[in-house]
Amino acid sequence: MASIDISNASVALAGSKNASQQSAAAKALGFKPSIEEVLSDLPELSGSSESSSFPQRNSETLAQDEQEKMFRALKNVLDNFEPSDDSESPESFDLKELQSSLEQADADARRGERNAGPLQNVHTILCKLWSVNSGLLSQAAEALANGSRDPSWRFPIGQSGILKFFLDVIASKEQVETGLLLHSLRLIGNSCADTDENREIVVKDNYTLAIIRHFLNPDIIHVAIPVIYNICMDYEPAHSQMAANRAAYIILSLLKDGAIPENEALLGFAYDLIELSSEQAAGVENSPDGIIWLILELALHEDIVFEQYSSLVNSLSAYLDKERFQNACIVNSMVEKTLSVLERSFTIEIDTSSKEDVQNIAQLRLKINTSLAEVSASPLFAEYYPLDSELSKTLKSWVVADEDQLQICACVMLGNLARSDEVCQTMVNDLKIHEELISVLNSDDARGAVLHSVLGFLKNLAIAGENRLTLARAGIIPAVSRLWAYDSVPQVQFSASTIARQVIISSMENIARLLAPLSEDPDSPAHQRTYLSLLLALFEKTDSAPIKTEIGRTVASICRTVSPKARDGDAEASSLLEKLFKLHEGVANPVGSMITQTQWPVVRSEGWFALALMATTESGCVTVVDCLRNEEVMEVLKTTMAGEPPSSEEGTETNQTQVQKDHGNALVLLQALLKNESDVLPIGYRETMEDLVKNHATRLLDGSQSQDTS
Repeated sequence: MASIDISNASVALAGSKNASQQSAAAKALGFKPSIEEVLSDLPELSGSSESSSFPQRNSETLAQDEQEKMFRALKNVLDNFEPSDDSESPESFDLKELQSSLEQADADARRGERNAGPLQNVHTILCKLWSVNSGLLSQAAEALANGSRDPSWRFPIGQSGILKFFLDVIASKEQVETGLLLHSLRLIGNSCADTDENREIVVKDNYTLAIIRHFLNPDIIHVAIPVIYNICMDYEPAHSQMAANRAAYIILSLLKDGAIPENEALLGFAYDLIELSSEQAAGVENSPDGIIWLILELALHEDIVFEQYSSLVNSLSAYLDKERFQNACIVNSMVEKTLSVLERSFTIEIDTSSKEDVQNIAQLRLKINTSLAEVSASPLFAEYYPLDSELSKTLKSWVVADEDQLQICACVMLGNLARSDEVCQTMVNDLKIHEELISVLNSDDARGAVLHSVLGFLKNLAIAGENRLTLARAGIIPAVSRLWAYDSVPQVQFSASTIARQVIISSMENIARLLAPLSEDPDSPAHQRTYLSLLLALFEKTDSAPIKTEIGRTVASICRTVSPKARDGDAEASSLLEKLFKLHEGVANPVGSMITQTQWPVVRSEGWFALALMATTESGCVTVVDCLRNEEVMEVLKTTMAGEPPSSEEGTETNQTQVQKDHGNALVLLQALLKNESDVLPIGYRETMEDLVKNHATRLLDGSQSQDTS
């Protein structure tokens, strides 16, 4: 950002009608200290007006005419004028020395140079004018401030000690007239513009705090804020110090109370400083909890413009990234206002023809939603905002809102509430919220991000076992089946696959729904295809290992529920098992993907168990053999039968119990295949499997003999 030129301009103040009432309301919250309290907690300046280089006022005397000659000589040089005849009068040693210095400075300026040496005596004269409490010091400050607008003056002003002098003026604990303070600030701001050497002088003794204290002076706030802005721009040490000195909280408080002039440029600087402070860790850590309240109040103000709203939302996001502010937001009932800030994003005026504005508002909504997701993930959230709260009712209404980000917000926050079976069952049985969620899945208008958030919420609801039947009866399987072809957003496909697995767990009724024909018309080709067929089609198309694994787990879950019942003579289970193998060629292949994946050993074990269950029936044996044609699956089988972890897990602390469990399931699989294969094994496969079983028996015998020998 470019630095600004601080001219000698004045700005009219515009007060707030309800400022006192608003301040009282904020104080009543108990977590919003006053500006004075905030400042009192900050350390004193390292440098001060009592330092040895800065004299006491009224410690000397000087004739008025000598003061005036000093001032005229100083001003003439700064205005690049030739010295006047009066300035040549050798009436005092100080005046002659000053004239000589300023003549040299003026000569340097004519050559395009600025030498700090001749300005040393300017600093001496300034100290003299201060010590005699001269009324001309304010005019001298104005002349120097005007000169400092010329970039070539800036470095010499700092090097000569003039900058330090005026820093001590604004930091003085003595009563200083407004004019002198104003021009001192102007000089500081102008001489620090794009001049890091001068900024270092300011930061070294924490003079940013002295400047910030002047925010409370209504006569000079319009200069003090731009001065801090100039010092901080593109200079991280000042940026960090300003933030640590709680400038954001102070500016926000002043804005809330209507104490900052209604000037577009000045307000722009103020809101920029608020946002800049939130980018610094020190600014966030040092801020009172009540800064959230101030940001929210201003963001919801009817007169807020987009640029200001943007700065506030960016700041809000930075604070709500921290647990302390998340908790403060919850316990002080500010989550509702945060929701309102999200709503406000849809009514605030932006330039819709500006691509930048359109992108910015989208990013701001995303940031608010991210913050609300973090807030609602806190354990405190459910305590302060139960299901029967007004906030929860608002969120429920947003599930079917017209705006994507409102829908996403509702699903994420309510989904975070759905963390216990009791709450999930209440949401389904009493609030019927699953019906609205499923209607969104069936909508042709819902976009990927909305679908993903809806599916995430439904996944939470499906964790409660008693909800699974209700969800399935409401049509969740047909609804998610539409999304298995949603290949533009793999996360949607994955979540939709996960829900299918969740709802069929231990449920014959829901498995029957998954294996139901796509068409009831027996003459339709879709009659021979099921919802599981669509899921298997996704398995063949996708390159996503997590999706493949999830589909495999769905097949494994069917086998785990149906196979034992079919073995016990359950007619329905036998019918479902026949459908599973008759209508779904290659149904064991997804289970093979569970075995070859290496991320979750427990999932691999689940896969071996499922294949073993399949192989216990003649119809299942055929599809298992088809799965074992995959060289990768066969290689893992050989390793498992050898009692070793997969090669990808060598050198890791693989759970030996898990390895033994896998070995046992693989052995059951082989024995079942050799018993039931009915000539379906390809040439060579039977011999390989027989060898694996024989090797297993040999190792057992060798182990037994070794044990006897010992």
